[in-house]
Amino acid sequence: MQRRREILDNTFRLIRANGFDDVSLQMIAENSGISKSLLQSYYPHKARLMTDIVRNFFNTMWDQVEINYHAPKKNPFTRVDALIYTIATLGMTDKGLDRVITEAVTDQTSLDNWSRMLDEWMKSHNAFSEYSNYQEIRTGIAFIITGVGRLYRDRGKHGLNAEQMADYSTSSLMYGFLHADPAEIDVVLEEGHRIIDDINIGEVHHAIDTMFDEGKVIYS
Repeated sequence: MQRRREILDNTFRLIRANGFDDVSLQMIAENSGISKSLLQSYYPHKARLMTDIVRNFFNTMWDQVEINYHAPKKNPFTRVDALIYTIATLGMTDKGLDRVITEAVTDQTSLDNWSRMLDEWMKSHNAFSEYSNYQEIRTGIAFIITGVGRLYRDRGKHGLNAEQMADYSTSSLMYGFLHADPAEIDVVLEEGHRIIDDINIGEVHHAIDTMFDEGKVIYS
């Protein structure tokens, strides 16, 4: 696990600095102090590496949202709103993280891998399991991942901020796939905004910077 931790940390740093397309397996191997063949025994392809990076990024973001969600009964759609806001804010304020996020939500291969990972994660965490139309919601999650990725990429053209991207995505998910009424959606968005107000982006940024440090749980 220590070797995998080092590989993921080095890859994450390289992608933040150079972008996914400009990072090769040879570069990752050299930065990790191992041969390319040994690296490929852990990760045969860069796409697999990116999937694990996104998996750990997503879990770290989810944990940060949970830390700031103090309601006695927690709504998963509120979490979605706060999560999208937090991810978008990080990408809009850190060029390195923007490279990672853009790759995750716009490249088709990365998007396919991330969608599968997210589906597995939802099942393991029983997210949305209390809803009878769980399968429809899973479809909706896949839909908004693509949609919010496009909004994020074109945010400058549309003049969108992080809160708007989060609210549009959450509203679309709830209205289109949960068939929620506007009043119910408003309650969720208001609660999401309370989490957003409590989130310290500096602390979230630190959590991301150190997510592969010794002692941190590695998801793979």
